[in-house]
Amino acid sequence: MIEFEPALRTILEMPLSQFVRSAVWAYPILEMLHILGLGLLFGPIIIYDLRVIGIVCASNPNALAALLLPWVWTGFTVNATSGFLLFASDAIEFAANPAFQAKMALILLAGLNAAVFQYRASRCEADREAIADTSQTSGMRLQAAISILLWLSVIVAGRLIAYVA
Repeated sequence: MIEFEPALRTILEMPLSQFVRSAVWAYPILEMLHILGLGLLFGPIIIYDLRVIGIVCASNPNALAALLLPWVWTGFTVNATSGFLLFASDAIEFAANPAFQAKMALILLAGLNAAVFQYRASRCEADREAIADTSQTSGMRLQAAISILLWLSVIVAGRLIAYVA
C-alpha cells in the first residue's frame, strides 16, 4: 500500500494551509464558498438529469445543456478549490475520515458516470434533441437517475465528515 502521510504532511505545512488554520474567518468563508459551489454544480446537473429522465420539460436539450454546462464547470472549480483548501487545513485527519473517503469515491463515480454519459451521447448519430425523447435512451435515463443519486450521496457524505471520526 502506498504511504500517503509524507504527502499529507507537505500539504499540511503549506503556508496557505497554515493560513486557513490560523485565520479565524478563513475556514467559515471557505465553507460558504463550498456550499455556493455545490449549488452551482449540483443545481444545473439535477435540472439536466431531470430533463433526460423526462420530468423537466425543455424544448431543446442542446440549448439547455449549453446554458447549464458553464455553471457546472464554475461550480466544480469553486468546489475543487475551496474543497482542497478545506482539506489542506487538516489533511491527515480528513484523509483518515471514512466519510471523506466515501465522498471522494462518490465524486469519482459521479465523474465517471458523467463521462460515460457524454461519450454515449456523442456517439448517438440521431439529432441530439432526440436523446431524451426516444425509447432507445432508457439507459441514458438510468444514468441520469444514477447521477442524481450519486451527487446526493456526495452531499450526504460531505455533511457526515463533521460527524464521523
